[in-house]
Amino acid sequence: MGDCLEDHLQCPTCLDIYKHPVILPCSHSFCRACLQQWKDKGERSCPLCRTEFSSMDPPFNLTLRNMCENLSQASVKSEDMCSLHQEELKLFCLDHRELVCHICRDSEIHVGHTFRPLKEIVKGHHEELQEGLQKAKERLKDYNNCRENCNEQVEYIKVQKEKVERKIKKDFEELRCFLDVEEEARLAAVREEEQKKSKIMKENIVVLGQQMTVLSDVIRSTEDQLASGNNSFMKKFKTAMSRIQELPKTPQLLPRGLLDEAKHVGNLKFKVWERMKETLAYSPVILDPNTAYPRISLSEDLTSLSWVDVQQERPKNPERRKWENVLGCTLDSGRHVWDVEVGDNDVWYVGVAWGNPCLPEKMTGWFIGHRNGKYREVSGKYGEWNPSVKVQRIRVEVDMNERSLSFSETLTCTELWKTKKSSNWPDLSGNTKMYPYFSTKCKIPLKIIPIPPGVTTAISLQSC
Repeated sequence: MGDCLEDHLQCPTCLDIYKHPVILPCSHSFCRACLQQWKDKGERSCPLCRTEFSSMDPPFNLTLRNMCENLSQASVKSEDMCSLHQEELKLFCLDHRELVCHICRDSEIHVGHTFRPLKEIVKGHHEELQEGLQKAKERLKDYNNCRENCNEQVEYIKVQKEKVERKIKKDFEELRCFLDVEEEARLAAVREEEQKKSKIMKENIVVLGQQMTVLSDVIRSTEDQLASGNNSFMKKFKTAMSRIQELPKTPQLLPRGLLDEAKHVGNLKFKVWERMKETLAYSPVILDPNTAYPRISLSEDLTSLSWVDVQQERPKNPERRKWENVLGCTLDSGRHVWDVEVGDNDVWYVGVAWGNPCLPEKMTGWFIGHRNGKYREVSGKYGEWNPSVKVQRIRVEVDMNERSLSFSETLTCTELWKTKKSSNWPDLSGNTKMYPYFSTKCKIPLKIIPIPPGVTTAISLQSC
């Protein structure tokens, strides 16, 4: 009887007992949530008979709801009774891990078993479940925080895109301006040579014309002399002969009279590229903005850093540094050299760090620095250190193959510090990599000094 009634109280959509049933004008009833899902699909008809309605805001079916609640209460009561003895289930068998009544306790199947009152078991399990619930809530909080951070990163990626696009457009505009100037200079040189050589050629044409006129006069008078009588011929012979013997020299074409095409277009692109290199700066280290502490400000070209008073809006991505520093791009195999301009900055650290960049709090490294009026070196622990000169420009040399690191002051050619044993070199495997390290809490920037382009061929370059 109960099973038959339960069949009639099932929602035709979810096939479960109605929850908050509503009734449509066609007399069919559904769970409110089931009907809402149907409406969310854009449907405006009964899910069962497909009768269409202008409005899908049906009232509650109160009679059906009361019947479902009564059935649920009856089911709960039956669940509290022993199905064999129709006695209330008040005990819990620890051996079989099941609820039993007092008659079941004395039955042969439970001989020698240990029992506990249901309330006592429920209390312990309730506390255990409550603890699990608390962990689930904390985990949900973690998911919410992670999702919020992802949303922040999505917005920050848009900011990065616009910033990078502006920088790319600016750099290419400068390159285009350089090419435009270079193009105009080379076109001007062609025009200048064309005008100069055309002028020379035209002047030569005028001279040739004048000499041709003189020759024409000599030819005409000589022909007249030859056609004259003997007496006249002999009288004017000496004069005619002197003129015919003083002819202008044979004309010669001017050498290199044409445009020097080879000079103007030979290796043109290469020559322009060589000229372009003279105007560009190459930085041996590029700072990674995704690792920068929020109060570390980086220059547009990512080659200098300084401290700012206001914390900048940056997402909490895994690589973000937890302290006032920033990393450069990964140091690969080979030799790496870079100079850092310290100048009057009085709070700084420069060196290398290694570890997993996604675990910044666990990274370590070798640095030298200056703080509170004292120089410091860091190689696992802080230690004061007194260089013989004022440090203004630091050269960092890292040889990944030789496993060595050294610092020197380039303005005075003074060695400052170097690794003593290659055996102390970190194990760079898996996710453990080495990076240039920079830190400051001063508004005076630390600057990575650019080097001539030709020097880049002598050392290994970084890969970002």
